Amino acid sequence: MELLRTTTPDCARNARRIMYLVEHIITARSATFEICNGYAWRAPDAHQLYLDGQAVGDAAHNVFTLHELHPDTEHELTVRYAGEHCGLRFRTATQRCSIDIRAFGAVGDGVTDDTAFIQAAISACPAGGVVEFPAGDWLSGPLFLKSDIDLYLARDARLVGHPDIARWPVLPGIVSESSDEPQAYLGTWEGHPNACHAALLNGIGVRNVRIHGDGCIDANASFLTWWSQPKQPFLGWRPRTVYFVHAERLRVSGVKLCNSPSWTVHALFCRDVRIADVRIESPAGSPNTDGIVPESCEQVLIAGAHISTGDDCVAIKSGKAWIASRVRCATRNVQVSNCFMERGHGGVVIGSEMSGGVYDVSIRDCVFTGTDRGLRIKTRRGRGKAAIIDGVQLSNVTMDRVGTPFVVNSFYFCDPDGREPYVGDRRALPVDDGTPTLRNIRVSQVDCMNVAHSAGFVLGLPERPLDGLTLRDYRVRFDADAAPGYPDRAESIQAVARAGLYLCNIRGAALENIDIIGSIGPPITRENAPE
Repeated sequence: MELLRTTTPDCARNARRIMYLVEHIITARSATFEICNGYAWRAPDAHQLYLDGQAVGDAAHNVFTLHELHPDTEHELTVRYAGEHCGLRFRTATQRCSIDIRAFGAVGDGVTDDTAFIQAAISACPAGGVVEFPAGDWLSGPLFLKSDIDLYLARDARLVGHPDIARWPVLPGIVSESSDEPQAYLGTWEGHPNACHAALLNGIGVRNVRIHGDGCIDANASFLTWWSQPKQPFLGWRPRTVYFVHAERLRVSGVKLCNSPSWTVHALFCRDVRIADVRIESPAGSPNTDGIVPESCEQVLIAGAHISTGDDCVAIKSGKAWIASRVRCATRNVQVSNCFMERGHGGVVIGSEMSGGVYDVSIRDCVFTGTDRGLRIKTRRGRGKAAIIDGVQLSNVTMDRVGTPFVVNSFYFCDPDGREPYVGDRRALPVDDGTPTLRNIRVSQVDCMNVAHSAGFVLGLPERPLDGLTLRDYRVRFDADAAPGYPDRAESIQAVARAGLYLCNIRGAALENIDIIGSIGPPITRENAPE
């Protein structure tokens, strides 16, 4: 299966790198690309961009968007850097029509409730059309998208979530036509069907939807509204900022998304999702404000995202055991590249809701800074026999001020049943239908500075060890002033500072060129983790 279309004409080679371009998202007015050059997130200097032979500015980061293009027009893009160049040809999408939301009565003064006017513009937009948000503050409750349209947010346009919680309708967790029909799942909370408030932007069963521009989608959550009640529902559980369910061919590019009530961009049971060149922000301490959450999805691309949240930056999930026993809901083929993750609990996190399985995840060319963990994989007993994580690769990643760069935790506790004694029991228990499986994890070319707690913490199950772990070219330097903290969350895990790499319950742990300096105690500790 081909997720990305890449072209490498006229690419110049030097002793270290090959530079080439990847086309990610093309709309009628914009085009988003990734420069693959061997650097994480950005090269030391900006790349020069030429469109049809004319200079059009610089690309400060490896993923960038060209704005203000014309529909249905062919272009040639050239990127130059340090005497080298590469390029490709592309054609912008066609555009049937453009609808300005002001034509339907929207005011954009930040005070008037524009919900009905914006929804009317979306409902009236023909297939192939664009709904335009010009500059202004467009105050709105939840909006419902339809297939084959674009939402375009111009510069200085802000779609702002209404602060009145009563204006946010509730999606039921499960709906069905009759007892003979298969159920459809709409509302969800942390891997289980539950009634939840509709998102600011909702795409239910849609196809070919693109959200783009260089404006802002501000869900406007605060500690006075949605964040005031993190562990209890309102009329339903907290909403997302953008929520897609049972949808396909989805594109989000260029925009800023901030102040989400809970997860910022959540795709559930979706296929072919691309999110590129976006910025996601929520304050430190804001509960469950994960940045991008693909759950039970296939073919997912996340490229050039700058994410700073109160929780995980990217969280890859596949539901809990109840829903995994009823529908096929594995997450497959996820690519994360050239992203900048800061603050939050983890850079890229897999689980702990992973009962449907997670297969083939690639994370490359990223920067993690100030996160509690870097790559974090978490599961526990009871997740189910389909709870298989198979094929995770992390490569060419730099980390700074990260608590623990690499974590695998098979004893993760969460939810009331996560505190059951069998979850935290370190003895080998019988393998049953609730036993999860972890295999084929490869970590290479990782450079970590100012690490606080542990060089790495890998804890498999004694009855079903992690099957196949490769660590190669893994460099760790510690923060000399680090205070103790927890490598991860599970019963009997102790707070540590500057601990070495801990490997426990692994079948086939291959280490090559591990460079750990400054640990208190041995740099590497193995328990039931032979090569």
